[in-house]
Amino acid sequence: MAAPAFPESGRIAIPYPNGAVYLEKGLSGAFLGGKHRNLGENQSLYQWQGELGYLYVKWFSAGLGFKITAGEPSETEQKIFNRYFIFGRFHKGWDKVAVFAGPLLGVNNLNILTGSPTDSIFSDPINNTKPTLGLNSGVGWKFSRWVGLTVGSNLEYSLVDEEGVGLKNALNHHINPGLAVDILAFSKTMKELVPAFFVNVEFQFGLLIFEKERYRSDRTGVIGVGFAF
Repeated sequence: MAAPAFPESGRIAIPYPNGAVYLEKGLSGAFLGGKHRNLGENQSLYQWQGELGYLYVKWFSAGLGFKITAGEPSETEQKIFNRYFIFGRFHKGWDKVAVFAGPLLGVNNLNILTGSPTDSIFSDPINNTKPTLGLNSGVGWKFSRWVGLTVGSNLEYSLVDEEGVGLKNALNHHINPGLAVDILAFSKTMKELVPAFFVNVEFQFGLLIFEKERYRSDRTGVIGVGFAF
């Protein structure tokens, strides 16, 4: 039996991966933070991410986002990795389920500071902007009034050399399952103010494919909010 069509009216919102929200039309935003661990490094890093998107019609949205990873992976090194991107998404929605797929265009910047934290200069900085192309997809299923499930996939290719990766090897894949709690189901006051407000918990599993020197993967756990206007 086919799923029922997405209603033409009403304030229906379905959670998406990375804190995004599917609406019939409107503005959505997200902010999440947590711990990131590259399994090739000794220490975990902190990760912050967010996005702002606009659903122009019920089948297409676009926006911009960021991801910042920072910390000390070793005793002598401090990393700050910044990634900024724009995205387009093509959607298909029903009454409880929505799916999307679309392109990503990003730029990366990696700063490495070695030595004492009081050093005022960078040692061997890597400040080149690194353009990337990607394919982003995901699904959200609001199976109950209070909770929804999300799963996302992000496949990204770097157009230039990355740290420790060759030109033909810079292909990264992430899978991110998550859980979203609908705060509006518990608050009538907030439901009158905004069409969507979710608290999201998400786990991100990444693999750098065809890495030159060794198998490299990463794990991230984040928590945050997704909302809409």
